[in-house]
Amino acid sequence: MATIKDVAKKAGVTIGTVSRVLNNKRWVSEECRTKVLASIKDLHYKPQAHARRLRQKHSQICGVIAPHHTSVFHSPFFTEIMEGLEAVAAENHYRLLLHPLTETARAQISYRTLLGDGSVDGMFVLNAWSTDVSVRELAEANVPFVLINGKVSGHEDLPYVGFDNRGGIKIAIDHLVKFGHERIGIINGRMTTTNALERFQAFQENLSEHHLQFEKEWVADGDFEEEGGYEAAKKILKAVRRPSAILCASDLMAMGAIRALKENDLLVPEQISVVGFDNMEEAAYHEPALTTVAFSPYDMGKLAAQKMFQIITGEELASRATTLQAKLIERESTRKIN
Repeated sequence: MATIKDVAKKAGVTIGTVSRVLNNKRWVSEECRTKVLASIKDLHYKPQAHARRLRQKHSQICGVIAPHHTSVFHSPFFTEIMEGLEAVAAENHYRLLLHPLTETARAQISYRTLLGDGSVDGMFVLNAWSTDVSVRELAEANVPFVLINGKVSGHEDLPYVGFDNRGGIKIAIDHLVKFGHERIGIINGRMTTTNALERFQAFQENLSEHHLQFEKEWVADGDFEEEGGYEAAKKILKAVRRPSAILCASDLMAMGAIRALKENDLLVPEQISVVGFDNMEEAAYHEPALTTVAFSPYDMGKLAAQKMFQIITGEELASRATTLQAKLIERESTRKIN
């Protein structure tokens, strides 16, 4: 069955343009409209039936709460999540309203105040903190919401779509061990997030399973950002004995770490192997090309939106929590120890 994304691709336009044509909006050029209608006809595309039910009873807007800092809005990871959300939202004739919040704002503002007087039908919460009180308030107020890429500790029953952090760390460490590495360090993300907590716990557990030593000197917080990875790698290099491999909890941090290693005249992977996390598009073109744990942010956004519309229409969820599995993409930043 054709989707709105298929129509947009065939017509050579955005998903939003297809949505505007379907809703007979005026601000679409006649050329674009003709292309879209021809693609709809060729693909036998039919909007989802329950979209009409949604339009009859709701505002057709969902909010998206996202971290407000520069790296997020320049991140392909965030962009792909939004594209996945938008694809399903457009299928259901919905629009997304973005609420970028700084860490200070997140701590001070109740998410319920962003709902207004019914101006949005539900809320996506991206990268929630593990202790996010406002998410609990949404649950108590019976507001439709879905957590994306971040759970709240003690509330594992909340609607959620994210990655298998433990599985991702396991395949990364298994890969390094297979290459003969015994001294493995980690550059982790923000420990206020369940992603960072789960990845760090999995790191320790997998080292233990392989009977490898955990060294505090080889652990640093990189804040999930490139500059954080750069500073964290410099800190690890001050250890009396350096690791033979560094596992980074994001590709951005891995890129920052590699920059720090190069500045210290260390060759990657000849002297130190580096593994990233996320499989950003840039990872394949980095120098060296980055070995990384791959997930699909687009699928995460798409599944989160599907879950949201099931909640809004009163459908029973097959599973409240959906976890995407990981796979390792082996490139040039890791090698066997001679």
